[in-house]
Amino acid sequence: MGGSGSGNFYRFDSKTLTEHCIDIDVRQLNREGRLAPGQRYSWKWTDGNNIMIETKSGAIELDYKISYDGENKKINYEVPLTWTSCNYGGKRPWFICPGKGCGRRVAKLFSRHGYFLCRHCHDLGYLSQREGKESRLLYRAQRIYRRLGVHDRDDLYSTPKPKGMHQTTYDKLCELAKELDHESLLIVARKYGFMSS
Repeated sequence: MGGSGSGNFYRFDSKTLTEHCIDIDVRQLNREGRLAPGQRYSWKWTDGNNIMIETKSGAIELDYKISYDGENKKINYEVPLTWTSCNYGGKRPWFICPGKGCGRRVAKLFSRHGYFLCRHCHDLGYLSQREGKESRLLYRAQRIYRRLGVHDRDDLYSTPKPKGMHQTTYDKLCELAKELDHESLLIVARKYGFMSS
């Protein structure tokens, strides 16, 4: 009674979202050539926050200040890096979360409570997890439409197949997108009483 997890305190809706935190994406750093050892640079976000990053062999070092109890506190720690081989050649970088006892291999670290850690350590949720099933289905359909080079279902009938895509792949993706789109509309229709369950 009244213990951990009781009531509404631990409802998912109360979780902070990844979309509301600044983050460091190892894939972006790699694309911009920022992981090679021996570099030191400032990494900035659009909201004005910035940190210093120093690249080392097998790690990056984060150096920044946070305001805590009215005082500026200097933060400095290393984030280990690891690499995995890709199926079609090359290597993909990952952060190893520096959270105490964590060590997860992740693409992004999020800033909360002054430290960049993985979403699990910060107990963060994704906005998509709050959306209804109909939104998730529609989002999946829209991703397929984009892959097919169209905006929506109607464009499929007037837009040619993307160059280089096999006809069977194209047909399967078209069918899947239509099914997801249709299922999304059915859920909305049931939800708002346009049809019986």
